[in-house]
Formats: sequence, C-alpha cells, structure tokens
Amino acid sequence: MQFLTIELEQRETITSESGGMAYMSDNMEMETIAKGGLFSSIKRKLSGESLFLVDFTPKGEKGIVSFASELPGKIVPMDLGANEEIIAQKDAFLCSEEGNIDAEFTERIGAGFLGGEGLILVRLTGPGQAFLNFGGEVSEIDLDEDQKIRIDTGCLAAFEKGMDYSVDRIKGIKNMIWGGEGLFLATVKGPGKVWVQSLPIKDLAGRISQYLPTSQ
Repeated sequence: MQFLTIELEQRETITSESGGMAYMSDNMEMETIAKGGLFSSIKRKLSGESLFLVDFTPKGEKGIVSFASELPGKIVPMDLGANEEIIAQKDAFLCSEEGNIDAEFTERIGAGFLGGEGLILVRLTGPGQAFLNFGGEVSEIDLDEDQKIRIDTGCLAAFEKGMDYSVDRIKGIKNMIWGGEGLFLATVKGPGKVWVQSLPIKDLAGRISQYLPTSQ
C-alpha cells in the first residue's frame, strides 16, 4: 500500500476525496466543500467517489499532507494540460491540484450496465496535476489512429477523453461459459493513451472472500 506525500507552499491547495488524508502538518487547514455544485456532487457520489471534496492549504508557511491508497497497487501521476481530460474508473481519484474532478456518463447505456464498471466514470480535467490509485501493476499503452485494444472491463483503469469506448459480448458460447473472462470485454480505439491495471478491486475482493468463514 503506497503513500503520496505532498509539500505545499503557503496558499497552495490540494484537493482530495473525503477520508483520503492519512496525516498532515499542524499548520494545514481543511475545508470541506461540494465542488461544482449539487449536481456535480451527486454525480460524483453515484460514480463511487465522495459527495464532498476536501481542500488542504498550509497557513503561515509551507506544510505537508499525505494520502493513503485504498488498495494494493500504484499511485499514478497525471500531468494534464489546459482542456486535457482523462476518463478513469470509479474509486480511482486520490487527489489533484485544482480539484478538477467530475463524473462522466458513459455514452452507451449498455457499456455502463453490462461492463461492470457502473454507468458513471470519473472525469479529470486540466490544467494541473492529478493522482490516481490503480490496482496492482499498471501498463500505459499508446494506441495509433483506429488501433483497437480489448480489455477485461475491470482491468480498464483509464483512457484519454475522446477515445471511442464500447463494451462487447464475448463471442462463442464456450468462451462465455468456460473462458473465465466474464461475458463482456471493453474495446478502446485510438488515437490516445490507455492505462490497464492488473488487480481490479472486485477481483481482489472475490479472492479474499473465498477465505472468509461462513456462518453456520
């Protein structure tokens, strides 16, 4: 489990979801707010993120604040330019410079319900730096124009805004029943970058549940 520790100058601010802070210096001030208004806050809640976000700002001198990842994996920095956007799985957001987080409705209703990642994903918009928490190891893949990649829906961690995203049923009855990959795969088409994680939280939870005692 990784920590992300950030040193802030006076009047610099970092924004995280509610409950994400692990520790902070004594001069760090917290402000809990519903950024983006009520509608944006509700969309974030539906996506699996916090209804409220928390701003951390040092008072008087520089200070530090540290955030803890929620699952075994990697904390990945994203440097976003003006108007650049990243679409990520729910629960991925850790913190960002500008609090530039919103929720994104999937363009295809079937992609949301059948893909297993919910109807709403997380959208991060630049400029600024954001930090995402992915499960296990992370692979960053660059796709050329019209190049496609098919990914387990839980392993699709994030992709750049504007890339075509769909969820398709696995072909073949034997593949669907005995293939072990579920019924659906996500397809992402370039150009753009895709981030793939090796340990989706639902897979980790499923593995752990096998060893939990059952009630008699």
